[in-house]
Amino acid sequence: MPPQNDDAYRPTRQRANTSTFPFNWRRKVENAPTPAPPTISAPLQWEALIEALTPPAVPSLNYAKSLATALNALDAHSPPPRLATLQPVLASLCSSDSPTSLQTAGYDILTAYLDGSGSSVVTTADRLSCLSLFVDVPWSQELWEARTKALAALIGSGAHTAGMEGHILRMLSSWIERAFEGLAQTDSISHEDRLERQRSVESLTTFLTGLVRRPEFVSRLTEADTAGVLQLWERLVDRSLSVPGEYLNLVSPPSSPYLEPQSSKAVSPPKLSLSHRRHHSSTSLPKLSLLKHPADIIVDAYLIYLSERLVALAPSYLTSILPLLFRALAFYSTPLPRISLEPSNQPQNSLEHRISDVLAKLVSGPYASSCKILLKRHFFPSAQVSQHVSIQASIGALRTLRLSLRQVLESRLARAYIERASSVEYSPAGVPTHLALERGLMERAWAPDESQAWDLIRFANVLSRAAKAWIAQGLEKSANVIAAPKEAVLHEIASIVKDVIQAMDERGDNEDVDDEEIAAIGRIMRELVVYVGSVKTPEGGLIPVSLHRPDGSSPFLATIAAILAQDLKTSPLFLVLPSIILSIADHLPDRDLSQMLATMIERQCLSPTSLSWLDEWKNLLTMANLFSVTRTGTRSRVMDHLQSVWEFVKDIPAYRKPLASLVFDVWKRHPADELEDNSALVVWNLLADEAVLRLVERHAEDPSTDECAKHDGFCEEIVDFLLSIAHERLEVNNDDDDAASIRTVESQVPSPPGLVAPTNTASTSPILSRMTSEYPGLREKETSLPSVMSILTSLTSGAPSRSQSKPRRSTNDMPMPIEASPVIAATEPAPVTPKSVGAVVALVSLFSQLVFTPLALAQCSLWHAKAVFKQLVELITSAGCVRARLAVLQFLMRLRVDRDHRLYYASAEYDKDGNIAHLAALINRAEAGPSTVEDLLRDDEIRRARARAPPQQERDGRRPSRGRGGPRMDTSRSRSRVPARVIPTAMLRLKPREPLWSIPEVLSLSVAASDVSSEGMTSYDPSNPGHNESVLPLSMYLAKLVEVIETERDWDILSYVLCHLPTQLANKHLFCGPRSKIVIGKLLASLCQGISEGSLATKIERWPDGIISRDAQGLAFHTLTVLISYKRCFDNAQQLHFLVEVLLLGLNGQPSTQKCCLHALSLAAFELQPSMAKYLTRVMEKLSQIMSNPAMAVHIIDFLAIVGSQRALYVNFTESDYKMVFAVALKYLENHNRADGSLSISWALSQHVRIMSYYIVYVWFLAVDLPDRHRHVSYIVRQLLLANSGREEVDAPTEVAFDWLARYTYASADPRPAKSTLDEIVMNPNLQTKGSEPAVSEKTWILGNSVVTIRALARRGWIEVLSRRASGMTKFLVRSENVPMVPLGDVDPDLVSISATLMMDREDGGEEVPCGEEATAKFMGNPSLGEVTDALSATAQASSNAPQPDPITGYVWSGSAPSQRRKEVAIDPSYFALQLSAYPDRRPAGRGRLVKDKARLASFLRTFDRMPVIDTHKVGVMYVAPGQQSEPEILRNTHGSPAYTRFLEGLGRLINLRGQVDVYDGGLDPDIDGEYAYAWWDDIGQILFHTATLMPNGEDPNCTSKKAHIGNDYVRIVWNDSGRPYKFDTLSTQFQFVNIVIEPHSRGAIAAFSNNLHEHEYFKVTVQRAPGMVEFTPIGDFKLISAANLPQLIRQLSLLSDWFVAVWQNTGGDTRRDEVITNWRSRLEAIQRFRDQVLASDQEPELAIDDSLMGQQRLRDFSVAY
Repeated sequence: MPPQNDDAYRPTRQRANTSTFPFNWRRKVENAPTPAPPTISAPLQWEALIEALTPPAVPSLNYAKSLATALNALDAHSPPPRLATLQPVLASLCSSDSPTSLQTAGYDILTAYLDGSGSSVVTTADRLSCLSLFVDVPWSQELWEARTKALAALIGSGAHTAGMEGHILRMLSSWIERAFEGLAQTDSISHEDRLERQRSVESLTTFLTGLVRRPEFVSRLTEADTAGVLQLWERLVDRSLSVPGEYLNLVSPPSSPYLEPQSSKAVSPPKLSLSHRRHHSSTSLPKLSLLKHPADIIVDAYLIYLSERLVALAPSYLTSILPLLFRALAFYSTPLPRISLEPSNQPQNSLEHRISDVLAKLVSGPYASSCKILLKRHFFPSAQVSQHVSIQASIGALRTLRLSLRQVLESRLARAYIERASSVEYSPAGVPTHLALERGLMERAWAPDESQAWDLIRFANVLSRAAKAWIAQGLEKSANVIAAPKEAVLHEIASIVKDVIQAMDERGDNEDVDDEEIAAIGRIMRELVVYVGSVKTPEGGLIPVSLHRPDGSSPFLATIAAILAQDLKTSPLFLVLPSIILSIADHLPDRDLSQMLATMIERQCLSPTSLSWLDEWKNLLTMANLFSVTRTGTRSRVMDHLQSVWEFVKDIPAYRKPLASLVFDVWKRHPADELEDNSALVVWNLLADEAVLRLVERHAEDPSTDECAKHDGFCEEIVDFLLSIAHERLEVNNDDDDAASIRTVESQVPSPPGLVAPTNTASTSPILSRMTSEYPGLREKETSLPSVMSILTSLTSGAPSRSQSKPRRSTNDMPMPIEASPVIAATEPAPVTPKSVGAVVALVSLFSQLVFTPLALAQCSLWHAKAVFKQLVELITSAGCVRARLAVLQFLMRLRVDRDHRLYYASAEYDKDGNIAHLAALINRAEAGPSTVEDLLRDDEIRRARARAPPQQERDGRRPSRGRGGPRMDTSRSRSRVPARVIPTAMLRLKPREPLWSIPEVLSLSVAASDVSSEGMTSYDPSNPGHNESVLPLSMYLAKLVEVIETERDWDILSYVLCHLPTQLANKHLFCGPRSKIVIGKLLASLCQGISEGSLATKIERWPDGIISRDAQGLAFHTLTVLISYKRCFDNAQQLHFLVEVLLLGLNGQPSTQKCCLHALSLAAFELQPSMAKYLTRVMEKLSQIMSNPAMAVHIIDFLAIVGSQRALYVNFTESDYKMVFAVALKYLENHNRADGSLSISWALSQHVRIMSYYIVYVWFLAVDLPDRHRHVSYIVRQLLLANSGREEVDAPTEVAFDWLARYTYASADPRPAKSTLDEIVMNPNLQTKGSEPAVSEKTWILGNSVVTIRALARRGWIEVLSRRASGMTKFLVRSENVPMVPLGDVDPDLVSISATLMMDREDGGEEVPCGEEATAKFMGNPSLGEVTDALSATAQASSNAPQPDPITGYVWSGSAPSQRRKEVAIDPSYFALQLSAYPDRRPAGRGRLVKDKARLASFLRTFDRMPVIDTHKVGVMYVAPGQQSEPEILRNTHGSPAYTRFLEGLGRLINLRGQVDVYDGGLDPDIDGEYAYAWWDDIGQILFHTATLMPNGEDPNCTSKKAHIGNDYVRIVWNDSGRPYKFDTLSTQFQFVNIVIEPHSRGAIAAFSNNLHEHEYFKVTVQRAPGMVEFTPIGDFKLISAANLPQLIRQLSLLSDWFVAVWQNTGGDTRRDEVITNWRSRLEAIQRFRDQVLASDQEPELAIDDSLMGQQRLRDFSVAY
């Protein structure tokens, strides 16, 4: 026993009153006076103390303590008192009525007596009598220790217990339970009391264990005693294990004492505080007890008890022992490490280890069979105990099984390791070497084999049944929820499976795997995953399970995920896991399922090499939610592999037919409410392939189609099925449904200007819709933050958008990765593909295989193809949904034919000209390019134009949000303010729908061969125009398009037709034949009537926001433009007049429509001249009205330039008509010269418009008849001056214009004089008579902006006058009649004048004019009259033999003036006066300024005379032969097709480059670049065409000399017969600006060399521009032009393009505000500089008006100025 001074280490407790007691403590004594204790002056002996304490004396605490001290001090020689003497004292003190302090003192007296010498005199009877002193009283903090010591002293620590065993055990049980009762509570007990109770329980249980350790004590116990003790432990363990794991946190005081690191699993040991804390009841720091969890105390004591008694206990007690151990093991269980031979460093709870050891001994000991039975029984839930107890017992039982299985598995791993090591550790002699094995590895490997008893195979059934029972437990009351308590049991079962799998992984690949073990794992896992399917989240959703990140929302789910996440490529569980995984597919993310399918595919489970491949395919195709939005990856994987397998078995009927039948059967039963995405199109294409193969097999022996023709439908079931599905209408009724027709009332209040319409961003801008579909990160942000558009929507419409709505609540509150949950993951929904679309795709595939493959060689295939084609045409209007109709159009509108009328499907060249994308951009279905002029002002113009539109034609409704829902209700209005009214039907509008198509398109179609011409199907057979089986009835298709245009109600369909029809019509070979001709006439009539009456597109029910019927009508003008090339189909001229009238009507539309109509009218100026001439005046009137839009300036200018080149159009123009033309051009000049400049368009475009405006004035002024030109001068001059208003001086271009008007108002003479024979003879100084005076005298004057030079012969009277001006140079050669001419026969006759007069109209025939001594000798002498007459006759004869010029090609010119012989020249006298005047100098006309500095004058004339008098242009021309693509092979061409040759003949005149003086040669050298070239000119400009085919190649394979010219040209004309699109940068050069590409409208390169005029009747013209260059030509995307008018159009385009590119280049690509200086302006500035220099050097002052004599003398003295 410990000494009494041990109390010093206990916590301080309240001290007892040692003198008096405030209450009466004896029973049955009431109101008795308390006598005063006697005064003791000296220490009393034990006899006196006994006497003082013996009743009836009042006991004193001091006396009692003194007595205990005295008895303890007795030695062996001192006789102790007899126990009988002490009995009254002990009975009085230990009575339950005594105060606790006296009871404590009494037990101390008994302890001192028995521990001392008194023990020798105590008999057994005395001990039995002393047991009565230990009364059953409540536990007391002061009493328990003294009482326990007294009992230990009484029984001699168990040595003297005979006859008292049962009583002692019951007494100890009571004491332990009373002490533990307070310890197990979490409140109402002080911390000190809790610590004392803990020490009491530990001491008492130790006492109890010490007793049962004595054999003599145990031997005297009865069965009841043993059962009682076990029941005590059962109660204690049950109570302790029910204490929550956070016990220590709940009972710790605020100033927590030092807590011992507990063994409880639920509480982590707190950190020790190093700060000093003063105790609350003492200034000293006593020793603090350490608090433990109650379970730690009881379980530890119970294990100690079992270690002493377990061997001796009967097997029947196992029913109570094992459940406690199971529960304790569950309470202390910690995660077990991975099974491995490596030692684990993971710390394990000591109690858990001890419990495991006890259980291991039990289940492997002599009672193993009984223990296993009990073990399996506790696997299952029990109804006799609470759920908590049952769960603990099951967990412990399963952990026991798991630990046993782990031992067996580790033994197997050890043996496998030793076997592997020993198999490779051999010496060269074959002797096994020493194995360095871990210590104890051999013992672990060959431990007692328990594999037969502890094997998963033996426990698989019971484990699976236990799992099933636990899953069903309580399921009838409520559904399973996540992290339920019973889930821990399932987690332990799953952990057992996990251990076995880990052991398999550790054994390696070379070890054999037991198939029964794999099957056992499969049975258990199939039951466990049932729980995964039954458990729900608190919100009722599915529990997500992730295989690639197995960290689920609970340990059980994490373990299940880890097991299912095995690498199926290497795992032996591959045979069972796939089916298990598929059973919980709803809970797995798409990524995991997709990866599993990839492994199945890799291991050939789905190919014919597997016996169960069809079953696997059936399971996959019938998988639940396979076509849900969360299964995109899985579905894609399934469909992709189905495609691969189908491609493999398609040619093997034995495999193909069963697979196709399976897919067909599954697809027929496919639920109608399950929508599909594009991946499901594999199935539809598979059905199409099977249908084709069945048709081929059907007609393999009998190619006749007579039997097929008898069927109402098709002879193949699959085709009938496809047609039925294609016509099947959707029943779902929502906003996104194609067939929905919900009418909603929308506000008709127009939007405030400048506000964005509150619409869905996706519906307003398909580009934004695609961007948000192609980038998912944007969608995640959308769910958290509202977008700008949604904020605007909510502010303007009052309805929240979907982006502002509260995001959907997650199915699990725990943080989880997004990809781990198929339910929570914010995945972008795959595009939904209705079944009818899939059926259409299949029909398209069927048609394409019959037409675009070698099957087209069989007539039966063509028969079926035509039948399918007719069905497809009908589906345009009768398909089940709009998307199906759209899919049909997507295929049919890509059909093209080549020049041989062979059908093909256009893919690469579908929209090579960009026309479809351009039209789609006009209606917000594609992104508009930055290179269109009208885009600069388009937004403002459209807003202004639509604000003026009638309300019934304007779409000003607003969609509240993108989500589904009913009509938007306006809740901001008060009913009292807005009276109820009936809304008219005209105001009911359908809600807009998401756009179904946009550019670029993502097609779902499957075409057998794209861009490959059919070998059998054609659009027209010229040799057999009648019925032909190989001719596709395209007229039926075109008639259906006309029906769509007239009656269509859906905007997606109508817009698709209107955007794609122009490009398809441009393939003119597609619609040939009499039937197509009739339908084309109907198409023209329908479009013209619909536009003129405003009925086109008025039946549309759903208008997108911002789109109205006028936009549809604007698209229709592009089709009308193409129909101009079909003019041969219109027999009635009124149809063409109506077409031009409608185009005129289109000039009232919005800017894009105006531009289209201007381009069409420009084309009609060539093709429809009679109709254009009829309406040209009205067109001019309209142009004067719409010219205020700067975006239209360049298109109007282009149109005027083209019309000005066609005299047949304005032959009947009146003066007012010409004035309208001048007004338009001059108005643009006025706009350009404004103070703010032309801010609305780019600087380069503004410069181009200014230059072309002057060009229009010049062209149209020359178009006026010469006698009428002077009538327009006043108006033009006034407008030019108005354009310069606000300036001090007119600008240089205006000065040039004035000078130009002075030149051409009264004459049509050339801008530069030509060298003539008369001039060469008369003004040749060498031919004059030699004398002392000079033969020729010359003087020059400066008159305003002109330089006039007069040369005169000294004696002959001939005068040469040269007037050099900005607009040109005029030369007059006259003879003064004042100088008589000496005739022949007189002395010294004037032979030079006579000869020159007679030969003045004779050309030199290309020979050089004689000069020098040779000429003098030739004319010297005195010729006779006959010789002169003969010479004149020869001249006349030569003139009569000259060939007449061709009206197109003209002459082959050499050295004469270019324009002299193609026009009649007339001169008015005013012309002479104007050329010699100072006009347009604004100063009064003077005498001019005589130039006296001859050197400066000569320098000026040399420079000035080299300046061109007109503008010059050079344009490259290249021919691209069939199949050519590279630069060298294109440049090496020396000839082209016949059509190309005819084009060159009309493009210009063929000139001889040798001896050219006035014609611009473009830098060509006849010795290097060839002798001939094509050129064109007029009074305003010249164009030299660098024609590659006219230039010699030489020996240079790269044709460097050709590229030196053509590569430096700004504009190149490319005749493309290659059959492929011409790439913009084919010719690698720095000057890549504009290519004008000419190519056939139908594909086919070989036919380009034939001379069939029908094939070359029309050509397609496109203009390729450099990046960033705006549109400036009237071509648009493309134009079709006839061969006859092609050269004229190309010439005009070349001129316009070269002008613009010159401006573009001069401004640095529109980056600098530099002005372009024309040749005329350069000449003007040169004259002005020369004038300024002359005036500066000449100091003579200007003559002023002076009436004085000197003044008049200076004025009259002409010798100074002349």
